[in-house]
Parts: sequence; C-alpha cells; structure tokens
Amino acid sequence: MTPLLSKSRFQNGLQCLKRLYLECYHRELADPVDAGLQARFDNGAAVGEVARQRFPNGRLIEGTYLEHDQAVRTTRDLLAGATIPAMYEAAFTFQGIRTRIDILKQNGQQAPARRRQEFDLVEVKSTTGVKPEHITDVAVQVYVAEGSGVPVKGAYLMHLNNAYVYQGGDHDLEQLFTLEDVTEKARRFVADNVPEDLARMWATLQLDVAPDIETGRHCTSPYRCSFYGHCHQGAAKVNRQPFISPGLASSLGEIAFPASFLDFETVSPAIPVYPGTRPYQRVPFQWSLHIRDSSGHLRHDSFLNDDAEDPRERFVTGLLEAVPPKGAIIAYSSYEKTTMRGLAQAFPQYENRLLALCDRVVDLLKLIRDNYYHPEFNGSYSLKSVLPALVPNLGYSDLEISEGLAASTSYTRMVASNTPESEKAEIREALLAYCQRDTDAMVRVYDALLAEAAGNSQR
Repeated sequence: MTPLLSKSRFQNGLQCLKRLYLECYHRELADPVDAGLQARFDNGAAVGEVARQRFPNGRLIEGTYLEHDQAVRTTRDLLAGATIPAMYEAAFTFQGIRTRIDILKQNGQQAPARRRQEFDLVEVKSTTGVKPEHITDVAVQVYVAEGSGVPVKGAYLMHLNNAYVYQGGDHDLEQLFTLEDVTEKARRFVADNVPEDLARMWATLQLDVAPDIETGRHCTSPYRCSFYGHCHQGAAKVNRQPFISPGLASSLGEIAFPASFLDFETVSPAIPVYPGTRPYQRVPFQWSLHIRDSSGHLRHDSFLNDDAEDPRERFVTGLLEAVPPKGAIIAYSSYEKTTMRGLAQAFPQYENRLLALCDRVVDLLKLIRDNYYHPEFNGSYSLKSVLPALVPNLGYSDLEISEGLAASTSYTRMVASNTPESEKAEIREALLAYCQRDTDAMVRVYDALLAEAAGNSQR
C-alpha cells in the first residue's frame, strides 16, 4: 500500500523527493534525534499550547498520529454541531493526505453557496516572522480542509512578536503573537503548484527504490534533512595538508597576558520568562573562565545560577569580579561579546565595565579561520570539529551534556520547581562539567596552535 502523506511529508517532498521516499519506507536510516533537535520540537509544542489561549473556549481534538482516524471522526462530529468557537488540532484526511490544523476557528460568516459556517485556519509557528516554507505548510492544509468540505475563509500564520517586552504576570497574547494573513499566497500556491507537486510525490512513492538524487544545498535548506548522514556517508574527504598561515605566530603573539578563556551558556525562551525580556532574548545563566598568567600557571573559576530567578545581574557581578583587570579575553566566536553588549543595555549600572571587557575580546574562531585549516575539520570550524583535529585526546563524548541546546534545556529543567532535588544536583554537575570543558578546550586548542606555529617557523 502507498503510504499516506501528511503536511510534514509534503514539506519533505518539496525539499527532496528522496527524503520523502526514505521517510515513508526507510525511517531506520534517519539520523538520531539529538538533544538540540528535540529541544526545538518541544519548544514548538510549548508555543502552540500558549497560542491556543489567544482563541479561548476551544476544543482540543485528542489523538496521536496512530489515532488519526478517530480524531477525524471527532472533528467531523464537532463541525456538524458548529457550537464551539474554535478547535485545536482539528483532523482531516483528503486524497491520502492527513493533516492536523493548529487552530480552526469560526469566522462568523456563512459560505453563500453552501450555507455553511466558514472558518479561519491558523497555523502557529515558534519563529518571529513568516518564511517561504510556512506558506507551503498552510497551503496544503487549506487544500485538505477544503477538500474535506470545510469552507476556509482566511488562512493565517501566527508567530511570535520579537518586539514584545514581557512586563511580568500574565502575557499579553495580543502583543506576544503576530497574526499575518497569508490567504492569497496560500491559495495561489494551491492553484499553481499543489496538484503537480502531489503527482510527483505519489509517483515517487510508487518506485521500488529511492530516487537517485545528488546531495547539494537542498540537504540543509530550508531544514537539515533527517537523512543527511545516510546520503553523505562515504563522501570524499579532504586530502589537502594542513594550511598554516605565516601570520599565525604573530596573531597568537598579540594575545596579552593574563589570558582569560571565557565561555557563556544561555537560555533563550520563546515565551519570555523574565520581566523586561523579549521572545528568544538571550539570557546567560553560566560562565566558565580559565585564566593563564604569563608564567603559564592556569586556574579556573565558574558561575552557575541555580534558581528560577532572573540570573543576569548575578551573572554580571560575578563575571566582573572574576575577570582580571587587564589582558586578553579569549572567546570562540562573537557570542560572548554580543551577550555582554546585551547585558550592558539591560543593566546600565554595569555598562562601562562590560563594554570595557568587550574591547579586550579576542575571537579565537576568527583567528583560526584566518590562519589555519586542518583536513580533519571536514569543512567545519566549530569547536567540536576543531578540538579533535588539534587535540585528539580531548572531546565531549564522555560528558552527560555535550552541546549548547542540551545545556539550555537541562538548565530549564534544573530550575523547574517540580524537578527532584537529586536530579537538580546531577544536572548542576553536568552543566559545570560541560562549560568547563569548553574553556579547557580553548586553552588546549590555543596551545596546539602555538606548537603548529613554532613548527611551521622551523620548516
């Protein structure tokens, strides 16, 4: 039997027909869902739940993906009664396409030809704006809903408003969310594209094997494909020797001591948690600092907020006390500098001191990009790619938390009131170990670069 489509599978098919085929027939080949990706899924679900409150007194259509047929029947029964103002997760199936609509609300008007109540379709996104792929998402929902006999008057995209500043207490949902009318764009896509796109997808799903499609930019746009690893396995590796710029030694020599290797961890809630913050505003909760003096002595200091209160001012005061009054501050990318500038705006009483720290920041990532490349970077300059190439005996695989999004998610769990104390303690230790590893990694990479520069000068 040919598999059913869904709005996500339709989106996959638009991106790559091979992805669609593998999604339907060979899910076992998909990349593992890492903590970062899972965090994005959870974030989207949380935003969707809050968004429903913008259209109160609605009815949630229960049912998992495997219970879709029952959800369709429930939706049909509620539509026949037409007594509730909105439905959340309304379920439909049309021409082999299943869909769940985030919010389907009564429009208050009747379709003249059929004398039936008209509805508005609202798709909720956790982004702060409308993207092209959102239009195609809405379009297939309009196609399925109207094919199922539901008159759709308007199609809307509801996303977060990044100009909204949370004042504390209950959120102002009218300000938190922006509702954009995409009816015309969605209907145009249905008329111009959907029949042909569906024909290609159904034809692909009739094949005995996956279509032979070369890898390319579509593998990561608009989303990284869940079969990226499968399609890129065995790809040709870089065969060039490490590149060492003649300027590497002088760039490293400009780093003034004591050298402070600094790393921040932040959380960026889609729905603001702390008064005075906006959706997705970066809120730092942890720092790690390795300090090396001119004699080579290395010491470590750290900060980790451990309660649900706004961590920013304590973060700042601890940082200003810990960083030496002079010398370079080494960070990996502009992330730390940008975060400190944001803190300077939020806390004017510390502005001058924070901006003075920014003036001392040396971007180790930029230094490496400008002066060094190793084949084992495999095209990536992330610290997790650079570290094993330059320091083979040091990595992140031994840690409970091994990347930034997982750290953010774990921190949110740690400060939650319903988390057991024993679990909080475990998360705290894992966060401290992860952030310390980042600054230790920078120290080790810096040392390895010094050795490479010295060796290059002797060749």
